[in-house]
Amino acid sequence: MDTEIGTLRETGIPLYVDKLERYGEVRELPPSSILRLLGTNGSPPDIQRNEVRSLLAEPKAELEAVENDITSLQARLADYQRRKRELISYVEDLDALLSPIRRMPPEIMSRIFEFCGDIGARGPHAEPSKRAPLLLGSVCRSWRTLSLAIPRLWTTLYLKLPTTGAFVKQEKILQAWLERSRPFPISLWLWNDFLTDDIPVSFLRKLTDTIAENSDRWKAIFIHFPAYDPDWEYFDALVRCHFPNLEELEISPQFTPWGPFKSELLPKLRELQVPAGAMPDSHRTLPWSQLTHLTLRGGYRTTDVSDLLQVLSCAPLLSCLHVEISQYRTEAKWDEQFDRITMPCLNTLVLVTITSHEDCINHFMDALILPHLRDFQMLTRVWDCSRMATTWCHDSFLSLLARSKCSINHFTLHASNITGEQLREIIERCPSLVLLKLHGAKTHLVLGEIIKDMIYDPTCASLPSPQSPPSSPSLPSTPLSCCIPQQEADLPLAPWLKALSLSCESIDALTHKIDDSGLTFEEAFSRMVKSRTVLRSRDSKVLQLKWIHWTIWWEWYRGYCASPVRAHPDPVLEKRLSELCAEEVDVGVSAATYNKYKRVS
Repeated sequence: MDTEIGTLRETGIPLYVDKLERYGEVRELPPSSILRLLGTNGSPPDIQRNEVRSLLAEPKAELEAVENDITSLQARLADYQRRKRELISYVEDLDALLSPIRRMPPEIMSRIFEFCGDIGARGPHAEPSKRAPLLLGSVCRSWRTLSLAIPRLWTTLYLKLPTTGAFVKQEKILQAWLERSRPFPISLWLWNDFLTDDIPVSFLRKLTDTIAENSDRWKAIFIHFPAYDPDWEYFDALVRCHFPNLEELEISPQFTPWGPFKSELLPKLRELQVPAGAMPDSHRTLPWSQLTHLTLRGGYRTTDVSDLLQVLSCAPLLSCLHVEISQYRTEAKWDEQFDRITMPCLNTLVLVTITSHEDCINHFMDALILPHLRDFQMLTRVWDCSRMATTWCHDSFLSLLARSKCSINHFTLHASNITGEQLREIIERCPSLVLLKLHGAKTHLVLGEIIKDMIYDPTCASLPSPQSPPSSPSLPSTPLSCCIPQQEADLPLAPWLKALSLSCESIDALTHKIDDSGLTFEEAFSRMVKSRTVLRSRDSKVLQLKWIHWTIWWEWYRGYCASPVRAHPDPVLEKRLSELCAEEVDVGVSAATYNKYKRVS
């Protein structure tokens, strides 16, 4: 009985199974009953069709009643949902009245707004924060009123120029920023993606007129978009304007040189970025004596390195110098009979080059005395670091260190043919080295020659006295974790090293054998890290290694106008580095991580 009823329920007539219950089992149904045909493919006789129609009347009426009830319930549900939304909105509005931010004094809110606006941010890398005034003003009426009442919030404008079309929108934005930032100086950043060279002449004319009319308002001007020689005549007029508050001027390498500057027109200029090729036309009239930051990018010309040295002799206050040395040439070595150029304030020197420029680099370094140099970087711009590299000017660099009597804290080399012995000599000359960054296809070969000397081993010292404290029970019972000696052990190579940034061509560098015993680079690297973190004595003069950055290049692309090297964080590498001592060292495998920690001190 239950089986048959269950079958009937699955066929779709659960409301009328009770009609079968009075007959007991299905076999007890009269042979003439239509209910026997339910759940089968049988057809009722013609004389029973009227009976079927009579049986349909009751369920159809009930079905209609049920549908009416559903419609009524859905209408009531929709009404309740509407009422719910109204109550939620009302409750949220009442709760908002109790929000602490409504009681915040306008003075504190204005200070918070200024931090949101990222006032003083430099360069197009800060693009997301440049429209902060517009975002804050779109929250509510009071916030818009407050944002318009803070001129400092509108002192920096990042204006990305479109590649095509009219520039009406950009003109309106520029005018709005000028009006709302009064009376504070404003920083202007003009940027384009180099997808086109047809910037409308009308826009260039209006832009030049706007800059000239508000010449007393500019604190920084950054111009970076393509322009042909005929278009430059509009910007050439800028060198004849008086900029009493201009502190930073950056001109794109894509621009052509302009006429001579007048130093009296730029009394507060401190930071300058211009194409190296423009230097012969303008370096004699720029206010070099007051500059603190100088960047000489690549351009369309090359000039003699003596012109660069002449500029540096007129800039005693420079603290940061970035030079694309490949834009210069030399036909002779540095003449020892001339006096060298002393730059007492320079602490950061960045040389950007390509291959086959070692003569110019030697000439440049042989002519300088840098007593306060702390950060040295030599970056090679190449398409394929596995095949191309710059010859490392070792003797000239050591002479510069000895002549300047300085010690480097940050040392960076990208695609340079330096050997392990040369790197060892540099580290020995610079015991205060804090950050070491090596990028190139042979990084593991260079570092593999000195990695064992960077391992800290306190057992090299004399035996501990009886009063010496016992070793910590949490450390493993190995020679490196013995009692802390009273007399300090011999210091390893680079004892103050806190950050290490490496990159190589393949993860196979980890399995490279660095000696005849079969010791791999990964094993030696692991010993070095552990000895300077987990097993390092707290009283040791050796500083704790805080951060490791390692990138594996996974694709070399030799096509034209495409990215030459593609790097990505390798999951296997990340796991290996993390297993060294995850709780002691911050491990990074991407460029973003290095940018965060690149100024370790």
